[in-house]
Amino acid sequence: MAITGIARSGTKQWVLQRFSNALIVLYTLILIGLLVNQPVTDHQSLLAFIEPIWFKVATTLCVIIFSLNGMLAGWQIAGDYVKSAGVYKLFNTLCVVLSFTIIVTGIKLLWL
Repeated sequence: MAITGIARSGTKQWVLQRFSNALIVLYTLILIGLLVNQPVTDHQSLLAFIEPIWFKVATTLCVIIFSLNGMLAGWQIAGDYVKSAGVYKLFNTLCVVLSFTIIVTGIKLLWL
């Protein structure tokens, strides 16, 4: 987690996670409201649903926040439960790789 610069303060980590969780909940509530008002029943309605630029930007930001939140959670889990330095580094590397893979995949699905 040293690459993100937030590994130094437990308080900053806690605030970051709570803030990101609140944004994810807000996005989820907006998404549920949109789906209730405009049901997605086929591929064409799905394309129309995700077409607006504001929706793509909001979804991209939420995917980035979700991935970074997961990376931070993985780092905290490794810090609490993994005792071997090698396994610790491997676990954190996998969390970082998975998080960036999710971000790249999300961006490709939304924008390309």
